[in-house]
Amino acid sequence: MLASEYTNVLVAAVMVTSFLYEFSHRFRLYLKFMLYYTMVMVTSVLCIPFIIWRPGDVRNTLIATFPLRALNLLLGLEWEVHGQEHITVDRPAIVVANHQSSVDFLGMVYMWPMFYKITAIAKKELFYAMPFGLTAWLCGTRFIDRRNPDKAKASMNAALEYVKENSVKLWVFPEGTRSMGDEMLPFKKGAFHLAIEGQLPILPIVYSSYRGFLNHPCKIFNPGHIIVTCLPPISTKGLTKEDMPRLMDDVRAQMMEVYRKTSAQVHHPRPLSEEVKKQR
Repeated sequence: MLASEYTNVLVAAVMVTSFLYEFSHRFRLYLKFMLYYTMVMVTSVLCIPFIIWRPGDVRNTLIATFPLRALNLLLGLEWEVHGQEHITVDRPAIVVANHQSSVDFLGMVYMWPMFYKITAIAKKELFYAMPFGLTAWLCGTRFIDRRNPDKAKASMNAALEYVKENSVKLWVFPEGTRSMGDEMLPFKKGAFHLAIEGQLPILPIVYSSYRGFLNHPCKIFNPGHIIVTCLPPISTKGLTKEDMPRLMDDVRAQMMEVYRKTSAQVHHPRPLSEEVKKQR
């Protein structure tokens, strides 16, 4: 009798959830992000026993992110990668990518096996988001204290030495914060300083716009198709800090051109304005 009541409650809960997911864009967004963050945290805990034996090794990332690739299917995200031939394994480089949302991380998860050995720069505050922070540290993530310029500089220099000595790629979001506008935010100098200081190539990565399926103010998170473009590496050999402003402008201009082109190519089943009107 009790089992039957539990079954009825479960069936009712599934039916209500399915109804709300289908007809409430607000509920769909909150449910998807809850699923996203919950799975990231659970995976962080479960993978620790398998990666704790080689702390700080970037190869741990392949183990830690493997289960998370299923999230793309669950959230309805389709990643299409162009220019994969520009990714050279076992060659150090500074990877710069535009930053739109925490969803960027799922694109990184999808692409991680293509790089094999890659780590990322993250703000120090993320380290304290346990257990994710501990797992990220075990995977070689380089945490930067942006509030302390001296410590930040020392951490960046240490990251550069690690990248060069171990032939690792370092992923940086040069905008410094998220932006889903028509234009990328102005780039900060950190990634370009590292590239010139280490005489390492810059590998630009461009995500097409998410605005066809993700809109935080309107509480919309629909299935989406994203084009990720790996541009040819840009050499910094012979460049000095005096060349940095021109280098930053050139890289940003190239990325903006690709951003506009690929964003126009992405298929949007229904304009967001129509989606909002339909569900309100």
